[in-house]
Amino acid sequence: MVKRKAFITIEKGEPFERGKVILLTSRQMLVGRCWETIQPDISFFSPYISKRHALLDIQYDRFMITDLDSKHGTSVNGTDIASNQPYVLSNADKISLAKESAIFIFNNVRKGISGETIDFTDSLPCGAKEKIRDNMVVHCERREILIDGERLQLVGKDMELFLMLYQNRKKAVSYEEIKIAVWPERMTADKQPDVGNEEITVLVYRLRKRLGRYGRKIIAIPRYGYMLDLF
Repeated sequence: MVKRKAFITIEKGEPFERGKVILLTSRQMLVGRCWETIQPDISFFSPYISKRHALLDIQYDRFMITDLDSKHGTSVNGTDIASNQPYVLSNADKISLAKESAIFIFNNVRKGISGETIDFTDSLPCGAKEKIRDNMVVHCERREILIDGERLQLVGKDMELFLMLYQNRKKAVSYEEIKIAVWPERMTADKQPDVGNEEITVLVYRLRKRLGRYGRKIIAIPRYGYMLDLF
């Protein structure tokens, strides 16, 4: 019997670095955007990607993708696929979510008759072999962030949110705590800022983008808030 190993290689889509490899280890893997109780197996940050966007699954030794009636659609090799109808994938198919908000390549590696299995490192792009070097320095008192020796220009609400999360790193911070720390000027009579959770979501998305590879360190805590999983 021919044995297969399948994986996807990220070309675009935060929080993943370009070249990131994700093994398809389960019979079904949900692709989408993390939100409260919804925790996709492969989760992207972009708000254009639906929470339950697509499903990768295997049936009778065939790998398929199904668009789960997402708002902005799924395409394979530049062609939109129909919602709720499984599409059979071939090796090297290029998959795009929400008009290229995220792009990844499907890879299907077969074990040949000779019994030799292709090494994943032989078929991955160079970027997939590179190890991300942790090199962030934060000076809270100077409101300064250095990444790989270069100063990251953060101002306004972006900086306020980062410093708040950094000073509470490894600790879950509630939506209410974030509102008070970041929007004190919008305090109401009941001592709570007039700020919706959607505004926090947009700010977190923007901060993640600014932080680059460190953006994935901002973890969503369902129905509670966020945590900076750093150091």
